Amino acid sequence: MFILDDLLMLPAKGFVGILKKVAEVAEDEMTDESRIKEDLFMLQTLYETDQISEEDYERKESELLERLSNARALQGQ
Repeated sequence: MFILDDLLMLPAKGFVGILKKVAEVAEDEMTDESRIKEDLFMLQTLYETDQISEEDYERKESELLERLSNARALQGQ
């Protein structure tokens, strides 16, 4: 009976494993300091070439700086 239970639960366990991996990759991307700096540089470039407004620039810059601060805090633990 246990083997049958294991076989029936296999797809659910695989799905949970995939979700854990996706969450891990997303967290890595959100806390990757070099990636955040690259995004800040790209944002500045967009602003300097008048592709985004000052309001959008300031809002997105604030979000990225907060992410950078959080990433640095996590690395300091």
